[in-house]
Amino acid sequence: MLFDVFHSLGTFSFEQSERQTFQDFFAQVRLADALGFGTWWTAESHFSSEVQKRHKEPVVPHYVGEVGLNNDSPQLAHGVFECTRRIGFGTAIYNIVGGNGGPIAAADRIRSLVFLNSLRETPRQLHIGVASGRFPYINKPFGIVPRDREEEVLWEHYKRFIFLEALEIFLRLSKGETLSSEDVTQRAFTRECFPSEAAWARFLAEVKQLPPRAGASPERLPYQPRWVFEPLRLVPSLPDNASAFCRFVLGSTDPLARELGLRHVDLDLFSLSVTPPPALEALHAEMYERSLASGRLWHRGRMPRTSLIFIDKDRKRAEDMASRGLDVYLEGMRGTVNVPRKEELLSRVLVGDAAMVREQLSPGNPRGFHPEDCLMLWFEFARDHADVVSQMRYFAEAVMPHLASPLAAPGAGVDSPS
Repeated sequence: MLFDVFHSLGTFSFEQSERQTFQDFFAQVRLADALGFGTWWTAESHFSSEVQKRHKEPVVPHYVGEVGLNNDSPQLAHGVFECTRRIGFGTAIYNIVGGNGGPIAAADRIRSLVFLNSLRETPRQLHIGVASGRFPYINKPFGIVPRDREEEVLWEHYKRFIFLEALEIFLRLSKGETLSSEDVTQRAFTRECFPSEAAWARFLAEVKQLPPRAGASPERLPYQPRWVFEPLRLVPSLPDNASAFCRFVLGSTDPLARELGLRHVDLDLFSLSVTPPPALEALHAEMYERSLASGRLWHRGRMPRTSLIFIDKDRKRAEDMASRGLDVYLEGMRGTVNVPRKEELLSRVLVGDAAMVREQLSPGNPRGFHPEDCLMLWFEFARDHADVVSQMRYFAEAVMPHLASPLAAPGAGVDSPS
C-alpha cells in the first residue's frame, strides 16, 4: 500500500486562531515528511463559510468554524516544500471553474507552480486534483450564474457542461497548447449525455418550458460556451522533465469528464471517502480498460482513496473519537453530496487500535481495501493538534511497516517538530 495524508485546513470551532491552525498544519506536514508519508493533499476553499450562513441559501448553516482556510494551493505548496525534504503535494481539490478565477487563470498559476518546482534541486511530486468546487457560492462571484431564461431552467445541466468546458481549457493550456475558444469542443445536450432514458425524458420536459432557439431542437440543444478568448499560450515554457513531476487528478464522478480528460492527459482519479467499495472496483476496472486501449498503464495507486481514520492505543477512545468526528462530518457534508447514514459510515472508516486498523486494511475485510491501494488518510478531522500528531506517529510505527509498499519512500526519522 501507499500512504498519503489528507488535510482539510479547516477549523472545527473558534477556540483556536487561524494563525495557530496554520502553525499546526506546517508542524503536521513536517512530521508526515519525517514519518515517510508519500503525498500531502490539502483541501481548498474560498470565502468565509461563517459569513455565507447569512446568504439566502446557506450551505452549512449549522457547521461551527470555517470549512477551509486554504485559498491559494500553489502558494501553499511552496510553503510545504520549504519546510520539508521529500514529501509531495496534492490539491484536493483545485477549483478550475470559479474560485481561482476560471480555467485560464487557474492553468496560469499551476503552470507557474510546475515551472518553479522544476527549478528545485530535487523537484517534488505534484498531484493537481481539479473539480468545479463543492459550494456554488464560491463560483457565483465569478459569473457562474444563469445568463438567461434557458440557463435558468436548465442550470443543473449547464453547470455540468461548464465544468467540461473549464476542464478542457485548463488541461490543454496547462500542457502547453496554444488555444482559443474556437478550438474548444463544441458541445450539445443530446441523448448520449444522459445516463438513462428517464434522465433524458426529464431533460426534454424541461426544454419544453423554453421558447424555440435558432439552430436548436429538443433532441439537440447546443451548449452556449462560457469563456470566449483569442489564441493564448502560457509562459514560461516548461523544461522537458517538468511533466514527470506533475500528474492531474480528476475530482468528478461524471463519465463525460473522464472521457474528456483522458483525451488530453493521462488522468488519475479521486475517490470520496463515502464511495462504496463496489463502485471503486468498477472505476478501477473501467480505467484499466481505458488505459489498455490507449497504451497507458493503470494501477490502483492512481485513484487515491480518502479514508477517515481514528486510531489510538485505547480502542474505546478511538471509537468515541470516531463517533464524535462523524457527527461533525455529517453536519458539514449535509446538502452538498449524498452521504450514507452514520452506521454505514462507521463501517467504512478506519477505527480502533493498530491491530484493528491492520485487520480493516487487510484483503477480505468488508471495507474493501486492496494491498495495492493508495490511501489519503484523514487524521486531522475534528481533532486537536496533539491527537493528530499522536495518531500519525502511532500509525506510522504500528501499521505502515506491515503494509507499506516497497516503492514508498522510507521515513527520515521522527524528530521533526510536533
